Amino acid sequence: MSEREYSLKYSNPHDFIGTKPITVLFGEERVDVRHWSGVYKAIYERVNQDPQAREDLLYLRNKASGKVRVFISDSPAGMTKPIKVDDEIFVESHYGVETMCHIMLDCILRYVRYDISNIKIILRD
Repeated sequence: MSEREYSLKYSNPHDFIGTKPITVLFGEERVDVRHWSGVYKAIYERVNQDPQAREDLLYLRNKASGKVRVFISDSPAGMTKPIKVDDEIFVESHYGVETMCHIMLDCILRYVRYDISNIKIILRD
C-alpha cells in the first residue's frame, strides 16, 4: 500500500476529495484514523489541549455558524453529525471533506490562532 503525505498548512482541501486518510501526524506522533471525521476529531482534540486555544474554542461555541447549523457548540443538539471533542465542545461534521476542511481551517482554527504547521495527513493511494 502506497501513502502520500500532505501538510495541512500548505494543502488545498479540494485535493482531499475522494481520498482515504489513514493517519494524522502531529510532528512525529501518529494518530491512526479510518475516516475524515477521525481526522477532524484528532485535530480538534489536539487543539483543545492548548489552554489558550481551548478558551477561544469555548468562546466560539454557538457563535460560528453557517446558514443552517452551528459549526461548534456546547451541545450536540441541532447538529446532524456531531463530533464530541470533550463534554463542553462539539463540532459539526455533516459536510464534505473540502467544506469541512474550510470550516476547520478558516472559520475555527484561524480564529484560535493555532499553529498547524506541524500537522500532516497521510492518505492511502
